[in-house]
Amino acid sequence: MKTLHIPELIALLLVLMIPRASACPDCASTTDKAAPAAVILKNPNVLTKESLDGVRLLELSGARAFTPEERDLILAYLRKGGSLFAVIDEEARTPLLPDGIQNILEPFGLAYTADTDYLHNCGALARKGAIAKADYELPYSGGRAVKGGTAFVWRLDEKGDTAEVAAAYVEIPGGGRIVAMAEGMAYLGMGTADGVRLRGENRDPARTTYWGKDSQAFLRDVRCWLMHCTCAACK
Repeated sequence: MKTLHIPELIALLLVLMIPRASACPDCASTTDKAAPAAVILKNPNVLTKESLDGVRLLELSGARAFTPEERDLILAYLRKGGSLFAVIDEEARTPLLPDGIQNILEPFGLAYTADTDYLHNCGALARKGAIAKADYELPYSGGRAVKGGTAFVWRLDEKGDTAEVAAAYVEIPGGGRIVAMAEGMAYLGMGTADGVRLRGENRDPARTTYWGKDSQAFLRDVRCWLMHCTCAACK
């Protein structure tokens, strides 16, 4: 989405609160009894037991501190079958706070690393598997890596080979699921078919057309997997 190529807008969008949204357009169909209308809760200002009631997917993006009570609520939600989509970016945009997302991921064996070595417009690759229905080209231009879990997205190096893990997932006994992404461009729907890897001005989105044409399809697959979607479009 070329209209998003502004550094300040990237940081802003990563912390925007969008209270509730439909997961998959097909999942809202009243004729599909296997996929009732799903609810996503995105970046709530305050998490309570009531705010998580009926939520099938909690999405937390950007830097956010959690109270001990909020952390306990999220852990209990996941252990009872809820799902979490966690997204963070470089330290300059989304610092790893002492009481932030790491404290939620750690009990499930996931963690974010420090920033990877910056390689402008290097891109990332999602491999077909349990989550992605196909190999997907994704944008990546400065972020972190993920430790633990099952890797399914990798940052690309100068030669176009896979490097650090850019996203991984975990399945929790009881039905809970987590996807952790270490760079936010795909989450924002960025990347175009016109982008060429390693082209553009370093850290200048206004002078870069980002590689990674499959963000929308990738996000659809991730959300469908996280919510155990069984509608025809998600199979």
